[in-house]
Amino acid sequence: MSFIEVKEASKTFLQKDKLFTAFEDITLNIEKGEFICLLGPSGCGKSTLLNAMAGFDLVTKGSIAIDGQEVKAPSTKYVTIFQNYGLLPWRSVQKNVELGLEQKKIPKEKRAEIAEKYIDLVGLSNFKKVHPRQLFGGMQQRVSIARALAVDPEIVFMDEPFGALDAITRMKLQDDILKISREEKKTIIFVTHDIEEAVYLADRIVILTPNPGKLKCVYEVPLGQHRDRTSGDFLQVRDKIFQLFNMKPDNKIEYII
Repeated sequence: MSFIEVKEASKTFLQKDKLFTAFEDITLNIEKGEFICLLGPSGCGKSTLLNAMAGFDLVTKGSIAIDGQEVKAPSTKYVTIFQNYGLLPWRSVQKNVELGLEQKKIPKEKRAEIAEKYIDLVGLSNFKKVHPRQLFGGMQQRVSIARALAVDPEIVFMDEPFGALDAITRMKLQDDILKISREEKKTIIFVTHDIEEAVYLADRIVILTPNPGKLKCVYEVPLGQHRDRTSGDFLQVRDKIFQLFNMKPDNKIEYII
């Protein structure tokens, strides 16, 4: 049994008095500790699929199970990081990171100890007393990552978390989240429409077709842990994903590379 099992899952909802299918008949198995990127064009249902895995939305057909339990609602065992950082402006960095720990009734001294560990992990030790408005976007996203990790989740769902950042900050945070995923041994499901980002981060890339999102292929990235965006091997994989991304979908075939 896989850690996350998606079986023939579809999501349909009413949009402007018409039925709209976000994704359809998706079957996917994810193992514990994997870094999975959901890749596809805008409107392919990748964020809706992530929300269904995280329990924010229920599938209308098929099923999603985590660790053998059907997903019916969000769980404190999993956290989701969105593109908008969701920080509370009246709370300091440390107090933002402590938020989930407060909800878990962790004692005050222990909360501060845990928060400090994860603030240090994301490189913000010198900023723990400042407020979000005093931080630029990349630093705010680091705070949201620290807050997510502080509650020790089994899975981290990330919905295009670096999409609003400049290229240099984005690459730095990609390195940070890779380092964290290896050190903390978390299962990460990461939504992106950026092919290079997917190749740089993922153990496997799940490519979806547009409108509705169907599983086009699952590609196991044949690169080591330390990836060089300028290397020939990296560029070859990037070009292969680009080909698969733009390949005309065949509803009868699931391409597994």
